[in-house]
Amino acid sequence: MFVKKSCDEKAGIGADGVILINQSFSAPFRMDFYNPDGTTGMLCGNGSRCAALAARDFGFVTNDNTDFEVLGSINRAEFLPNNNVRVFFQDPTIIRLNFELQVEKNKNIIASYVDIGSQHVVVFFDSLGLPADRNIESMDVDLMGAFFRGHKAFAPVGANANFIEIRENGDEKYIRIRTFERGVEGETLACGTGCMSSAIVAFLTGRIEQTPIRLLTQSGEFVTVNFKTEGERISQLSLEGSVVRGEQGTLTFDENTGRLDVEYA
Repeated sequence: MFVKKSCDEKAGIGADGVILINQSFSAPFRMDFYNPDGTTGMLCGNGSRCAALAARDFGFVTNDNTDFEVLGSINRAEFLPNNNVRVFFQDPTIIRLNFELQVEKNKNIIASYVDIGSQHVVVFFDSLGLPADRNIESMDVDLMGAFFRGHKAFAPVGANANFIEIRENGDEKYIRIRTFERGVEGETLACGTGCMSSAIVAFLTGRIEQTPIRLLTQSGEFVTVNFKTEGERISQLSLEGSVVRGEQGTLTFDENTGRLDVEYA
């Protein structure tokens, strides 16, 4: 109830999730992430970068890099200039490339799937077969994302849905990405695990030939994904981008009444 109230724009502060910084017996701190619907047990990539900076602000971390615990694993964060944070993650546990996914009775599309502690389906926009007047900017991500999120191929837990397009800027190729997030049940401005999954798929399918890979998110900001490869094995996976400090304050929650009070500093 606390998480749902906190994420609600009217009852709380409005958010795509809640991160708790807790004690760890194997690292300076532990990050626990909750979706707006209260579900937990999945990785949040951009949340990890935010958690690292918040932990340093709270005094859990004093160095320019730190280990931290998330989902029972130890990740590493590096604090870079201009409030950029780079986090190194565990290797993907599942990568499935270029499989057919039924979307209508007589229509399949090519999709890929990556599990890096959060489950993602990745679809190239040009494989959707939409009318010529549609583009990745005008597509209805909430409608199409909900379909892929609940597709029987990803039952029972479902998957986040990423729609991507390869673009060029001079000699650089980068990815335009839009993501429908499970637990939020709608499009978000950026999804770190979705960006990492999409970068992995774009590289392993040959759409992009070099790393690191930049991705343009719905917020208008770029994030950078980097990794090493050995065949289809991914290692040293990292996500880098800016972290902006917002308002500070205190949330007080009454478990008996369900009332949440917000006091800004």
